[in-house]
Amino acid sequence: MHYTVSKILSLTILVLSAVYGYAQQSVSHPLTSYGIGDYQLQDHGIYSAMGNTPIPFIDSAQLNFLNPATYSALSNGNTLFSLGVNQRTSIFTQGSERLVRSTGNINHLVLGFKIKKRMGIALGFTPYAAKGYYLSEKIYTGYDSIKNSYEGSGYINRVFLGYAYAPIQTRNTFLSLGINAGFLFGGMRDQRSSQLVQGTTVSGGLYREDLHVKALNLEIGIAYAQRIGNRYEIKLGGFYLPNSPLNGTFNQILYSASNLNAPSTYQALYSKDFTGQILQGQRFSFGCLNQLNLRERSRNNKTNHPVLSLSLQYSLQSTNSYKFSGSIYDSIQHSSGATQLLNVGMEYRPERFLFENLSSLGFFDKFAYRIGAYYGMLPYYDNNGSPFKARGLTVGIGIPLLAQQSLSSINFSCIIGQRGTFKESSIMEKFVTIQLGAVLAPAGFERWFRKRKMD
Repeated sequence: MHYTVSKILSLTILVLSAVYGYAQQSVSHPLTSYGIGDYQLQDHGIYSAMGNTPIPFIDSAQLNFLNPATYSALSNGNTLFSLGVNQRTSIFTQGSERLVRSTGNINHLVLGFKIKKRMGIALGFTPYAAKGYYLSEKIYTGYDSIKNSYEGSGYINRVFLGYAYAPIQTRNTFLSLGINAGFLFGGMRDQRSSQLVQGTTVSGGLYREDLHVKALNLEIGIAYAQRIGNRYEIKLGGFYLPNSPLNGTFNQILYSASNLNAPSTYQALYSKDFTGQILQGQRFSFGCLNQLNLRERSRNNKTNHPVLSLSLQYSLQSTNSYKFSGSIYDSIQHSSGATQLLNVGMEYRPERFLFENLSSLGFFDKFAYRIGAYYGMLPYYDNNGSPFKARGLTVGIGIPLLAQQSLSSINFSCIIGQRGTFKESSIMEKFVTIQLGAVLAPAGFERWFRKRKMD
């Protein structure tokens, strides 16, 4: 046990060091200049490959922290540790302008296990929101040229503890309720600098806005599964993020500087602090998954038991609003709207009894094959009032680690998508995201957190 846990800790430290050493920020998009930036960061290597449809997934070998009601479905005695990283390459175009940016990030670190027959818990770390952009322009005033630079960065992260209880858990029927109680913390910065372009001078002015958040949040989930006969099972899931205030502080400060590259030369001309709240818009998500156990396939004296899963999910999130009385944050809500997303996915597994038929399986019969798509509205509008939209295709593969009969797996996903108003001359993002997720579990002969008895 100690050796296995040590390997997990070493792997976690290695992943953290590699990602933070490589990536300077987790997002890169001009739209993150709005409010708290991009707050749709919760991804998973399994569900992202299926059009990002996690809500209806109920599986004892998957740690689905995106629907807390699923924790009670985990296997008895099996502790699951899930981690994920992603790499995103974006191509931004507007008219004849073109820019390529790459970002990377850890998207979750979660540990979960069953504590009693009908109860499961999880604890973990995920990003909640991120800001990342850089823009610049040169303006000729008639006498001189001025360079304006706009830059934003920062994160709001979340640590959480989840609990689920299943009042109904029989061979054919499963009903569970769950919650994730989280703590949000972090800060974001937007700044604008204006520099007089005149020879080698770097003097100018700088305007900075800092937002810091410390708050609690709560997520509620429900999961239901019904087996019908030996070949069909329907799974339903629901998720609710209620309206809640996120308390924070906001600071505005204006500097003049003889050297914009040397903060020690900054002289504060104006500074003001505000206290207030980010009013988090409520979110509803509903999903349905149909699992069909296909007829057995026999070939070369081998019999496979394939299974096909089809998933559908719809999500609606209200607009975030900002209440820092007297500051510019109070007007941001007028440039944003509700988010709506429709997601579909499919998974095909050639064999559902992996351990029982391991010796007779072909190499590719052990994998899970996934595909999906999504389309929806983002919470942003351009200056003409046109909403930004998102669309994409997803594909992925799941590779079980069958050594020592553990529930461990490696999951890859690839998302090819676009974000923009899809109107001529407007900004357009085309991106490719690669995600790697790992679910680590003890071997079949080993159990973590097991009570020991002495003879």
